[in-house]
Amino acid sequence: MKRLHEVIEVPRSCAEAFRYTANFGLIEQWDPGVTESEKLTPGALAVGSRFRVVVKAGLGTSEMHYTITRFEPPHRVVLEGKGGAIHAVDDIRFVEAGGTTRIDYMADITLGGAAGRAEFLLGPVLERAGKKAMAGLKKALTLESAPPAESCTRDLLDRMVLPGALGFTRFGYEHRSKAWRPITESLEGRTAIVTGATSGLGRVVAEQLSNLGARVVLVGRNQEKLEQAVRQIAEATGNCNLAMERADLSLMSEVRSLAQRLLREEQAIQILINNAAVLPLQKSQTAEGLETAFATDLVAPYLLTRLLIPRLRESAPARIINVSSGGMYLSGVDLDELQNPQGRYDGARAYARAKRGLMILTELWAEELRDSGVVVNAMHPGWADTPGVQDSLPGFHKLTRLVLRTPEQGADTIVWLAAATEAGSVSGKLWLDREPHLAAILPGTEGDRAQREQLMEKLARVAA
Repeated sequence: MKRLHEVIEVPRSCAEAFRYTANFGLIEQWDPGVTESEKLTPGALAVGSRFRVVVKAGLGTSEMHYTITRFEPPHRVVLEGKGGAIHAVDDIRFVEAGGTTRIDYMADITLGGAAGRAEFLLGPVLERAGKKAMAGLKKALTLESAPPAESCTRDLLDRMVLPGALGFTRFGYEHRSKAWRPITESLEGRTAIVTGATSGLGRVVAEQLSNLGARVVLVGRNQEKLEQAVRQIAEATGNCNLAMERADLSLMSEVRSLAQRLLREEQAIQILINNAAVLPLQKSQTAEGLETAFATDLVAPYLLTRLLIPRLRESAPARIINVSSGGMYLSGVDLDELQNPQGRYDGARAYARAKRGLMILTELWAEELRDSGVVVNAMHPGWADTPGVQDSLPGFHKLTRLVLRTPEQGADTIVWLAAATEAGSVSGKLWLDREPHLAAILPGTEGDRAQREQLMEKLARVAA
């Protein structure tokens, strides 16, 4: 048997360090000797929680299965791992003192077969692997103090259009994500409102925020889908601090009712994610006489945010995240065309125009809320393979399906903007893959000051 023993100190609370480290489904984020990891049992961590971990073994890999055998949050967890000729017992202890946590990590590793006979040779290799793992854990639990800076090179690629568009694919995500710090923050005690939360990006975001400990309020149109999403998220994460609100966001009367319920039920709101959107194939009007894409994609987030801003201010630090689209780059904000009053209807153009308007609102709200403790940002998920894309853009989906991102990849920056410490210090930006990008690449599409003020005035009138 070979015993490995390493001690590190991290600038996190004991509860946060324990919550992250004990979940071996995340171990690939910090242990360079692990190529894959996943949590096999749903629900909260507990004795009996099982994990699949694929570790590097010479020129190949070896699959191990770990089980929590002792669980004493937030001070101790013991896991037993078995796989091939390897048997491991990892005993991890946490002690908090002076705002930092000492992690005492001991692993007893028994090698069978030929590996066991060569243990005297493999011992130094295992020790080096253990030191690298602990260095990785310390890095993961050390928070960034500042968000990524703007980049002239990135701006140039955006302006060249094609290189920028290539970055929207899964290859862009895979390239950029290699250097990221995992999201290790805890959102316990924070409440997040997620619109469009029953499928696609919103569904992923709701589950990931729940997994970080947040109270999540899912907003959707379909009661059955809401109930199913809440049930599945609770089962998967073990976090039952979930609520659902049914609302058709194409109708401003329902948006107002939703806001009233939220203000009545939620004493604090720290995160608002305006994700719900539609891309109609044909022109249609709501029962209130508004063009459907305009109402759902622009007026609704405007009205909901305006009504919730007072509560967000009271709950600060707080964050507003608006989900945008790459189509926005090709559109300006023509105040006379917001509801597509004439000519042949183009759903993609209506969608892009609404998203341009949402980007302008992001920048205006960031100015309005400066120094309030509330930050406002927009994000572009890239080209993600969601039900919305499959249904509304079948031709685009067929053409690009081999390079589309998973919903999890598309949703990553939403979760980062909602949870990461460094993301709370910047406002008024457009983000893609945790990097700030140009909000406009074609002259005139960003709208001048007069157009921006007129847009805000028009939305106020329409939403009244």
